[in-house]
Parts: sequence; structure tokens; C-alpha cells
Amino acid sequence: MTLARCLAEQRKCLEYLRGGDGDWGCAVKITRFRDIPLFTGAGSWECDFDLHRGLRWIDQQVEECGLDLFPDFQRLHVWTEEQQVAWLEFFLRGGKTGRVFYFNHPGWMTTFEGDMVLVDGKQRIQAIRRFINNEIRVFGSLFSEYTDSPRLIVITLKMNVNNLKTRADVLRWYIEMNAGGTPHTEEEIEKAMRLLDLEAQ
Repeated sequence: MTLARCLAEQRKCLEYLRGGDGDWGCAVKITRFRDIPLFTGAGSWECDFDLHRGLRWIDQQVEECGLDLFPDFQRLHVWTEEQQVAWLEFFLRGGKTGRVFYFNHPGWMTTFEGDMVLVDGKQRIQAIRRFINNEIRVFGSLFSEYTDSPRLIVITLKMNVNNLKTRADVLRWYIEMNAGGTPHTEEEIEKAMRLLDLEAQ
């Protein structure tokens, strides 16, 4: 399947999933499970960090690898303070979902050449940063009011770095991660789709 046809089919699927004028599901009929196109795989490099060290690792990547935390395909900061607190409390209680942060660097663990970008986790990073900077209270307390270390919590943040080689691959990965649910608006997904279309030209 060519990239142009793949993009066209993805658009059709998104229209159906968003309540377009067709039946539920995609326009392409597939009769063998092995013919179902797979999503882009996650990166092979993944490391666990506690809350504070995870943020420190991100800041280190900004400084050393030029990590872009605000790539043009990402949405703006949309979580309310209430949502930030709710996710942090969920995480600190041992919540299992939303712990993995996804990045891409085409030269990761090889040449380290190319641009590193945040692909998924922007809202959660902002929540962690605000908590550590004593801007929001979690379980009623600012970060500085806690008397022990966040390292005592066994639940960790996972930083996953993929090494996709092209911007088109990164955009496709972002769309695959975010188009199936409801957190992103139609306009936000459409913006990423337009950027992917430009890469295909």
C-alpha cells in the first residue's frame, strides 16, 4: 500500500470513527488477521525513573539532545489544574496507566544525530513540573511539604525513546496514538494529518 493510499484510508477510518455517514469501522474490508496493518511499535529503549528524576532526565535531554517538548503537531496545554491533580494523585496511588512517556530521536543510542521530540506525555510532564515547582497541591500538600522522598514510591515513570528515521513516521506514530480516543479534538488530529500530508509530498 502506498503512503498516499494509506493516508486516504486513515482519513476514512477517522471519519467513520467520528460518526461520519458510513457504518462503524473502516472502508477497507480485511478478511485475514495477518493482513491488519499494525501500529508503529514503541521504542526499544525504556527506562524507569521516580517522579523527580524523571523530570530531571527530560530536562537533561532538552539541554543535551535539543529535545523539543513543543513540536508543531502537539496540542497546547489543555489540562485544567483539576485534571493535573487528579492524574498525579492517580499516579502516586499506584495507577498503572499513563506512566509511559514517548519520545523519538532518529539517532538514539547510535549516532545521536537528529532532532529529539516529545510524542506523547506533554500534559503529564506539565503536571509533574507544576507539582515539583510547588504550584499545585497533591493530596492537599505542596511538593516541598512532603517530608520523605518520592523515591520511596514503587511506581515509576517510564521514558520510552523510539528511533523512527523520518518526520512522517513520527507524525504517523503520533496520530496512531491519539486518533482512536476522545482526548484530542478533531481539529488537533486534523492538524497532525495535514502535517503528515505535507511530508508525503
